[in-house]
Formats: sequence, C-alpha cells, structure tokens
Amino acid sequence: MAFSTKVEKPAVVKGTSIGKYAKPGAPADISYKSQHVKIGDTSNVNIILTSSSTTGTMKVKVKVDKDLHEISNVKKHFSFDLSEGKKEYPLHLEVSADEDGLYYVRIQVAIKGQGMRAFAVPVYVGEAVLKTKKTAVEKTDKGETISVSAAEETITKE
Repeated sequence: MAFSTKVEKPAVVKGTSIGKYAKPGAPADISYKSQHVKIGDTSNVNIILTSSSTTGTMKVKVKVDKDLHEISNVKKHFSFDLSEGKKEYPLHLEVSADEDGLYYVRIQVAIKGQGMRAFAVPVYVGEAVLKTKKTAVEKTDKGETISVSAAEETITKE
C-alpha cells in the first residue's frame, strides 16, 4: 500500500449548481463540501439538495465509485417530502480510498411529473489523479485519426 504525503491536512473542496445554467429536468440544485484527504483517511462529504418545488416527493439515488469505500452506512434509495417551509435536504457520507485518485459520489434526483437531474460530487484522495484508460490512437494513410480497440472475433462454419 502506497502512502501519499502531499496532503498534510484535509482541504475542503466546495461546489454548487445554484445560480449556474439549469438544464431541463427536476427543479433541484446541489451544494457540496468534500475533504481532499490522504490515502486511507476518511473524507467527510456533506451534500445539500435544494428544490424550488413545494409539493410532491423528491426521490434520491446515491451511488459511489467502485473503488471508493463507504464508511458511513447511507441508504442508496430514499425520498424527501417537499414542502413550502423546507428548502434544504441534507446528506452526509464518509468515504475513503486505498489509492490516489479522483472519485465521485453520484446523485440522481427525480420529482414525479417534473423530471430528473443527475449530479456528481468529486472526492479527491492523495495525488487525486483521474484514472482513465488510454486507448491507442492511430492515423490512416489519409491522415484521419482512428481509435483502435481490442476485439475478439469468433469464426464459425455452418
């Protein structure tokens, strides 16, 4: 197990969708704070969902990246009853990871008759490098860029 020494104390990463371009879908917004931590340390992820809708039910699905370990036991599917007096709906998660990387907590919000929205909350661990698989890129004789992917072929005779 490798340990990163770049993160001395947890740095707080903040973000919001409030006041940004609102895509079509459920009238919901998100604000979040997550901690950038060392490998193996626990990151506190605080999420506040808001909605301008005052009636109905906001159904929420939570999913974390597969290499991100959940310390807190949060339900994966739950709902909030929307009302005029309440505008903020909080969520709290505690997560950790065994490798440097940029991980995500994904939130899907649906309000019946008003649509759906999806959000992703970043969780930075250690060096926080996004791990992506690189695909081979080649050029044809004419200079066109093509992407080469591994494939398996099975030939059968009839």
